[in-house]
This record gives sequence, C-alpha cells and structure tokens, in this order.
Amino acid sequence: METYSKVTRFFFICNYISRIIEPLASRCAKFRFKPLSEEIMSSRILHICDQEGLNLDSEALSTLSSISQGDLRRAITYLQGAARLFGSSISSKDLISVSGVIPQEVVEALYATCKSGNFDLANKEVNNVIAEGYPVSQMISQLFNVVVEADDVPDEQKARICKSLAEADKRLVDGADEYLQLLDVASNTMRALCNMPQEFSFET
Repeated sequence: METYSKVTRFFFICNYISRIIEPLASRCAKFRFKPLSEEIMSSRILHICDQEGLNLDSEALSTLSSISQGDLRRAITYLQGAARLFGSSISSKDLISVSGVIPQEVVEALYATCKSGNFDLANKEVNNVIAEGYPVSQMISQLFNVVVEADDVPDEQKARICKSLAEADKRLVDGADEYLQLLDVASNTMRALCNMPQEFSFET
C-alpha cells in the first residue's frame, strides 16, 4: 500500500515577491534565481539548435544571450519565433526583429545627437524613433545601459540622466505621450552631457 505525506507543500513562482500577499510570503522559504551566465545559456541553446536542426552562428548566439538577459525561457521563445519566421538559418538581425529589442545603432544614434548639443538633431532622431514604431519604454531601458556603461561620463551627469529616464518611464506607465517623453529624455540627457543648466530660467 502506498503511503502519502500528511503535509501538503505548495510552490509559488513569481517575478516579484511583492505580488505575494504578506500572510503567504511570511510562511514561505524564498529562493531567488539569478540570471544564467552566457556560457550556460550558449551551451543549452546550442543543444536545442542541434536537436531541432537550427543553424545559429557565433554572432547570433551572442546576441541571443544578450537580449534574453540570462533568462533561458525568454531565449527559447525568441529562438522559436525566429525559426518560425525565418527558417532554420537564423541571424543576429532575425533575433533582434522578433525580440522587440531596438537595434543598438539606433540607440547609439540618439545618444550621439544628445552629446552633440544640437537640439534640432536630437528632435529629428526622436522623430525617427517614433516613426519606426520602436517602443519608447524599450528605448529608455537600452539608453540607460548605454549611459551607465559610458566611461567618459562623470557619475554626477549619469545620475542626472538616470533620474530623467526614471521619471519618463513612470510617466509612460501612467499613460503619457511617447513622443513627448522621449523628447524630454533627449533634452535632459543633452543638458547633462553638455553641462547645461538643469532647468531653464526665463527672464522677465
């Protein structure tokens, strides 16, 4: 005769522990999973490609690891989507197109116009981003990475830019206009990078 445990155990899986109500969370043992390393991700993805008959070159493999940010489930989803749309030979460009990630050269172009100090150029680049249909929330996320990793930008300027990015992201969540928020981000980034006053003053 089989015996069963008298203790029932439940597993709650979530992205944010704050979404689990306190009476339950206080009675749980919490296990936090870190993003997988690129080496582990690449090994598993290559195994899947081998089993499914997919061709993925080294650049595409690196891109997949980067855009999935250590999330193997997300990487597999991107790989599956690319395989359905583009067939068995998958390039880095194919993966970027199915992931919703903005091409890095587009992000770098906006950042470069902000560094130039020319508002008209920045406004033109903002219009290009909106016209191409790129999500502004994604642009803010990728622009954040560019700013944080910039070695030639002092910490004080980085802090000013990141504050602007956070405020714009909050406004977008609240339903603000994407064009206006990206333009605000561009102007604040420009003022920080070019050491312009943080706020404009109007003489009367």
